[in-house]
Amino acid sequence: MIKVLGIVIISLIAIIILKEQSKHFALIVTICVIILVFSFSLDSVSAVFEKLRNIAEDYDYMGSYLTLLMKILGITLAAQFTADLCRDSGENALANQTEMFSKIAILVMTLPLFETMMNIVTGLLK
Repeated sequence: MIKVLGIVIISLIAIIILKEQSKHFALIVTICVIILVFSFSLDSVSAVFEKLRNIAEDYDYMGSYLTLLMKILGITLAAQFTADLCRDSGENALANQTEMFSKIAILVMTLPLFETMMNIVTGLLK
């Protein structure tokens, strides 16, 4: 954890200095640091996926819900990454559209879950 934070702080200082010289090079360094930090987190992410896989195996009915959860998490992370890159490049409108699209995509993905939940509630009320 401390190693990653050190890399980020040193990179941030370098990026701030580079932005004065070349914004394009600073953006490339930013993307490289993001990839590096993400590679450090892969062990933790794989542990989370393994734990969720074990839960899905223990409870058969939970598999589809956990798959949906993982898809939503993936969309959220990808959209946040993309929106942050857009903002770093000065494209706020594009960042906002990216975030809005991801929210709509998540809403569309969760509609069947909402429908199932409504069927359960109305079945209990009858």
